Amino acid sequence: MESSFSILLTDRNRHVRELLRRELSGEGYRVETARDGREVLGFLYHVATVDLLILDLEIPYVAEVGLLRKLGQLRPELPVIIHSFSPEDGGPSISVPTAAFLEKSENTDRLKTMVREVLAKTYPDRLEGGRP
Repeated sequence: MESSFSILLTDRNRHVRELLRRELSGEGYRVETARDGREVLGFLYHVATVDLLILDLEIPYVAEVGLLRKLGQLRPELPVIIHSFSPEDGGPSISVPTAAFLEKSENTDRLKTMVREVLAKTYPDRLEGGRP
């Protein structure tokens, strides 16, 4: 299936990044990856065609570059799936209004389902055959 959706995927572990990239590409999405907060911002500043961000809060430089605040300023309409382990302390406050949270697990089907749901909700006019 060819999709018109582009995803920026982050994960602190390069093996997990590659696995998730392959899984989502197999669903027909165009997937770019970033290993840290600096790469996320660089990508968002220079590439306008990102429809969804999958963000691991444990990647380097999230706090250092003020990533969540800058996301809210730069691309407030960009849907974000926070894909991380549940933090013990409740974690940082998420200032991106379109954020959803999915706790990491070995089941990639849960992530793929959430991606479909978030894209369908955010971009209903871009669905092909009822599926993003």
